Amino acid sequence: MKIKFAVRSETGYVRTNNEDNFFCNGVFMASSGNIFLKGIVETSCIFAVCDGMGGEALGDFSALTTVALLAEYADEIQNGLVNEFIKEINRKLHVLGVSTGTTLAMVVIKEDSFIAYNLGDSRIYRKENGRLLRITDDHTVAEDKIRMGILTPKQAERSRERNILTRYIGMPYDDFMSFPDAYGPYKFDGKILLCSDGLTDMLSYREISEIVSRSDDSVYELTEAALKKGGNDNITCLMINST
Repeated sequence: MKIKFAVRSETGYVRTNNEDNFFCNGVFMASSGNIFLKGIVETSCIFAVCDGMGGEALGDFSALTTVALLAEYADEIQNGLVNEFIKEINRKLHVLGVSTGTTLAMVVIKEDSFIAYNLGDSRIYRKENGRLLRITDDHTVAEDKIRMGILTPKQAERSRERNILTRYIGMPYDDFMSFPDAYGPYKFDGKILLCSDGLTDMLSYREISEIVSRSDDSVYELTEAALKKGGNDNITCLMINST
């Protein structure tokens, strides 16, 4: 089976540089900037979106370091050793003395199935039976309060706590939970969208779903729509689909 992918990453109108990055089966951004590209790869393959934290070069560095190490650990990740990769990138950031971190939303495709992993508040959606379904949970204080019944989803959208992460790559060792959430395996038979919160903070679920349903150039249109809403953060959208 062959996999089509398209990815677009934009700095937006508020940030001075792009702290997002992506991984498309070995392809990633070597430096901060804006990019739009398409391609076709063979399975087995790995796709990911990272949203760096820490401001300016720090977030850029942590996201780039993570996707670069992803290339080194691709075989291990394909064999299910995701924890080992997470521990290694966490160790590397701390050894370098970098006080920052990054989210990681990752899809590992093997033959005709896939597993999704998540740390942080970047998201993964899949299109199933004509509907776009979110298959990852945000690791934020606001999301925890939704689960506890303290906040409603609508209240959480307006809460500052929606941006306070509870799990991410780069956490202090004492608090670090190495395992990411894993979802699957699922049969890979449709579209999968990975995105940073620069998209989901700007567009509602309905807006995202409508664009994905009507457009063959979803990542381009999604990013344009988020920019038109203000482009308050870096925006990265990555769409994968079987051919």
